[in-house]
Amino acid sequence: MTDDFVPDYLLTLRAAARPADPLVSCVIPAYNEAANIGLLLTTLHSLLGAAGYRHELIVVDDGSRDSTIEKVLELKQQVPVTLVQLSRNFGKEIALTAGLEHCNGDAVVLIDGDFQHPPEVIPDFLVHWKQGYDMVYSVRASREGESLAKRWFTRTFYTLLNLGSALKIPENTQDFRVLDRCIVNALRAMPERNRFMKGLYNWVGFTRLAVTTHTNDRLAGVSSFNLWRLLQLGLTGLTSFSNVPLRVWTLMGSIVSLSSILYALFVVIDTLLHGTDLKGWPTLTVAITFLGGVQLLSIGVLGEYIGRIFTEVKLRPHYFVSQVHRQGQEQRVDPS
Repeated sequence: MTDDFVPDYLLTLRAAARPADPLVSCVIPAYNEAANIGLLLTTLHSLLGAAGYRHELIVVDDGSRDSTIEKVLELKQQVPVTLVQLSRNFGKEIALTAGLEHCNGDAVVLIDGDFQHPPEVIPDFLVHWKQGYDMVYSVRASREGESLAKRWFTRTFYTLLNLGSALKIPENTQDFRVLDRCIVNALRAMPERNRFMKGLYNWVGFTRLAVTTHTNDRLAGVSSFNLWRLLQLGLTGLTSFSNVPLRVWTLMGSIVSLSSILYALFVVIDTLLHGTDLKGWPTLTVAITFLGGVQLLSIGVLGEYIGRIFTEVKLRPHYFVSQVHRQGQEQRVDPS
């Protein structure tokens, strides 16, 4: 177990502010989790009930194409579950955002719907929350079982993300965590559309504790989070929380400019000493193609940032909800 340094007096103050009988919300983003969601809901209900917590379970259906919705509705009278149906698949980051905006708990648990996050450690997380930590988050014990490409990409991503940044994002952290209401309110106040939740959790601050946990295999089914989606999420994280790509090309431009000046001096001196002829066409061709490639790459990097600015200034809603199912009631949502 590792933790961010927090003074004891601050933990004491935060612990004193915890309610005596807190409501715990569990936010579960779900996409094609029909094989897992029923057992997860009953497991969470049993765990939190045995620990003496009042609780609500928030399932955010992110446009599932299987019977996920049906499996949740079958349990609506047995467990305190709310089903939030998004109008289409918006992605996990937006599904988590929707869950945070529909929960009412004093403490909010974020957990995946496939049993890769171990539910049995949630009571321990909540004990730490009661001790004054506003966020208790999971850190993977290891990445065994993952492909070499995914492990390499993850390590490279966090290296680039934290390069030159005063606010480091811990490597191997997961969305599995407990958030105090103050953090939920802070996250809800952040309006950006390109959301990288691990960065946002870290950015808001407050008192935090990292807990090392073992990540299980999926109980059933196949993950829809492939390498392409991982690359997209990584690109969103880099452009949202780092200026390193822009600075790299600033450095590259400086190196190329300095090299061209030095080469120009060499050409002048060589011409004065030995005269001139028609040699140098291969050098000229290589220089032109190299500089053209550098310019196109730098324009592409700049375009990624501009594209995200374009997305932000349109001010579109993060998502639309088609229907909300609560115990004893249903509510259709008018997008207007």
